[in-house]
Amino acid sequence: MKALGLVRDLFFRAKIDAVAAAVGAEVEYASSLDVIAARCAELHPSIIFTDLSDATFPALATLEKVRVAAPGARVIGFASHVDLKPLKAAREAGYELTLSRSEFTAQLPVLLRASLR
Repeated sequence: MKALGLVRDLFFRAKIDAVAAAVGAEVEYASSLDVIAARCAELHPSIIFTDLSDATFPALATLEKVRVAAPGARVIGFASHVDLKPLKAAREAGYELTLSRSEFTAQLPVLLRASLR
C-alpha cells in the first residue's frame, strides 16, 4: 500500500520522500481537493497526511472528501506549531492525529512503517 500526501510544498515533499525511501514506503501526492477521489481510487492508501497550513486543504472539507474516497485510511494532519487554528480545526473535524510539522517529521518513519502492514 502507498501513502497519500496532500502536500504542495516541494521542499517538504523531498523530505518526506527521503524518509519514505529509507523505510521502504512509497508516497504519492495530490495537489488539490479535486483529485483526492481519483488518487485514492488509484492508490488505495492506508494513510493520508495533510499539510493543514496550506489553505488548499481546509481541515473539514479535506476530511469529508477523504472519508468518502478512502474510508479505512488513517488521516493525519500537520501544521506549523505556531499555526494553531488549522490544528484545532482538524482535531474538531475528526482527524485521527494532528501534529506540529516537527512532530510529524519525527514520527514519519513510524507512521510510514505502520502503513506498510
